[in-house]
Amino acid sequence: MGLGYDELYDLTPRAFNNKLVGFNSFQEHKIQNDWERTRMVVHSTLSPHSKKKLKPKEILPFPWDKNTKLKPSSPEHIQDVKARHEEILKKLNK
Repeated sequence: MGLGYDELYDLTPRAFNNKLVGFNSFQEHKIQNDWERTRMVVHSTLSPHSKKKLKPKEILPFPWDKNTKLKPSSPEHIQDVKARHEEILKKLNK
């Protein structure tokens, strides 16, 4: 993560966790970008030799290519979450 000894031990647990999550996210995006570049090179290499039109995602599919659609929340779930938040607010206001 590039932290010095003093900087590391000056961090609170939450600040360290935030840095760690950000660093991991950065590394993941960097690796994804490298693989996307590799996919484009493979696509560019194979396209002139193929009789059919090739798409990069068909040649070299990755797990992050799948679009995950979120399901809408049910009314019961929304009411449950709302009730829990109201309960927390009541405890805080006491």
